[in-house]
Amino acid sequence: MTKPKYDFVDATFHFFKVAARRPMAALWIGFWQMVLVCVLTVMLFIAFWPVFTLALENDMTDDALVVQTLLRSSGLFTLVGIGFLLLSLAAQGAWLRLLTRDEIKPVFPFRLGLDELRLFGVNAVFVTFWFVGYLAVLILFLGGAALLGGIDGAGGIAVGALVGTLLVLVGAVLLIILCLRFAAAPALSVHDRGFRLFSAIPASKGVAGMMFLSYLTLIGVWIAGYIVVSMIQQVAVLFAASDLVGAFMALETASEPDPSEILALLRETLTSPLGIVMVSIVVIAQFIFQIAFEGLWHGVGAYVARRRGAAEAVAAPASADSANPSSAPDPEPAG
Repeated sequence: MTKPKYDFVDATFHFFKVAARRPMAALWIGFWQMVLVCVLTVMLFIAFWPVFTLALENDMTDDALVVQTLLRSSGLFTLVGIGFLLLSLAAQGAWLRLLTRDEIKPVFPFRLGLDELRLFGVNAVFVTFWFVGYLAVLILFLGGAALLGGIDGAGGIAVGALVGTLLVLVGAVLLIILCLRFAAAPALSVHDRGFRLFSAIPASKGVAGMMFLSYLTLIGVWIAGYIVVSMIQQVAVLFAASDLVGAFMALETASEPDPSEILALLRETLTSPLGIVMVSIVVIAQFIFQIAFEGLWHGVGAYVARRRGAAEAVAAPASADSANPSSAPDPEPAG
């Protein structure tokens, strides 16, 4: 089975290619993801608000009151945490359905169905991989520290440090290779409508190096995008706090600034019309950047899944014809 050639540009920017082909579908998924994130963020602020109010009205010396306030907010904190987990699975499923199957669910694009259950299983395996890798690095680090502690002389310590560094580098390379070989597992699980973990290994055969370049390019895109978004957010924050700069400077020059006054000024900034607009700009810019980068990151695996699917689609008619003699062409008549 011959797979199509790995196109670096198409693989790296597969998300943008799909979004350009189906812009309304991409905008609809992004819109609902932003709405749900905003709802959960507001719930998070509501959960945190009693603690913030307590800090304004109390000097935080009453430990019993502080513990009571935290316990009252803990239930909503837990609910918001579960909500973010479910939203991340639903968003991943919605985007991968679009990126791998050109499919979007009608009306409301997010679901918690079989696709999301498979993604939960794949992500759980990934988290286990990372946990085991973290333990392995920690054991290597502690073992190296113990080895260095038992070596006498500068030369022995240098050799031990070199060996430890090489082991860490080898471990990092092996971890990167492992991640690349399994990177397409979430996209394959959605594309094939079945749990596909080890199927990602043959799907990435021969293109792991190109996938590494794609992900490396996306890391560069993330760094550049983060700088631009940070500049936008800093300008928005400066505009929001422009009316309160003098008040903050007066507090800073005071011999003993009152923390409650600083918190009151912060609340005034966040609840003013200009503050609300600027905070909205900060949040929306962050959401758009995060959604675009997540789509780009998932797009590489989705491209590999579709590439393997295209190869199987080409191979399927040939195998079907060979299995059905009646479909073979009639032999040419003799001379």
